[in-house]
Amino acid sequence: MPSFPSFDDAKLTEGEILWRDHYNFLKDRGYTLRKRYEPEWVPSWLNTSKDPRSCEDAMHALTYQILDATCVDGSIAAVKRVDIRKHPDELALAKHMSTGVFSSHPRNHFMPFLFEIDAPSFETIGEVVECCRQLFEGLNHMHENLVIHGDCKSDNIMADTLRLFDFPPHPVRPYMKRDFSGMMLEPASRTLKPVKYYLIDFGLSKIYRPEDAPFLEQPPWGGDRTVPEHLLPDAPPCDPFAVDVYCLGNAFKYYFFDGEDDQRPVLQGLEFLQELVNDMVNSEPTKRPSMSEVVSRFDVIVAGLGNWKLRSPIVPAGKQRSLFKSIGHWSKQLTRMARHIPAVPKA
Repeated sequence: MPSFPSFDDAKLTEGEILWRDHYNFLKDRGYTLRKRYEPEWVPSWLNTSKDPRSCEDAMHALTYQILDATCVDGSIAAVKRVDIRKHPDELALAKHMSTGVFSSHPRNHFMPFLFEIDAPSFETIGEVVECCRQLFEGLNHMHENLVIHGDCKSDNIMADTLRLFDFPPHPVRPYMKRDFSGMMLEPASRTLKPVKYYLIDFGLSKIYRPEDAPFLEQPPWGGDRTVPEHLLPDAPPCDPFAVDVYCLGNAFKYYFFDGEDDQRPVLQGLEFLQELVNDMVNSEPTKRPSMSEVVSRFDVIVAGLGNWKLRSPIVPAGKQRSLFKSIGHWSKQLTRMARHIPAVPKA
């Protein structure tokens, strides 16, 4: 959850001090942190009548492990603090996934992250299909190369939705522009500006060799506390690839089918995914499909969806769109069809 301004916002927290101490180090390498982390920072609201809540430099980081930075070309990057004592292989894996065949492969959905996959909301079923396709193919690509993710929980799949905005939103107050110069405007459509989706946080990832088979690890691990084989009494070593399948399926359950609250309700119209997702979260690991089987089944499912279905609006279960909204939605879709804009916006 965001950390809201309080009486002590004029002081950096212990977690923020590390970023302040590395401000110049990062700037010399092309990454400039926000003003709050400048070594000589003085809060902009001091000795004024300003409310700290209206000041950008009163905004704490969402997490002190990751912080946003501005690159020399003006783009926004995420800078991550890695504890090599806890995760000694994470940097090596990052280099491995960022070079050679991995970096150039179109199914490599590894690297930076920005926002949760449903922020802003999906507009059409085709947009959800593209999200699933990229993440299924991304994890399958890892598995084909004998790499497990190790922590495919819901908040480790992210979207580059920054491209949907004319001005970057603030990472702590996404309804505000990044420089606090005003409120954000309506985002563009993912159908018109296709989005890339990413698997992030490789602290628990592992690379295997063919001679390591059978691939087994001692549970528990990862942030998903519902993995069935991890909950067994005196749980024996289990297949980490099957655990990855479960966790990604469970992440999609969370986003599309569980209906956590009014902010993230169950979505109607996605029933075509239900059987596949249910199989991915089967309590028996040997009955789960492999990621290659997930991709094959998904392709068959999507091939059976018609153009009108893919362009249908995303609507919370049990809700009906007003006639006015329906006319507006389908007017846009007919225009996009006339312009030959695909229903599934591939990035």
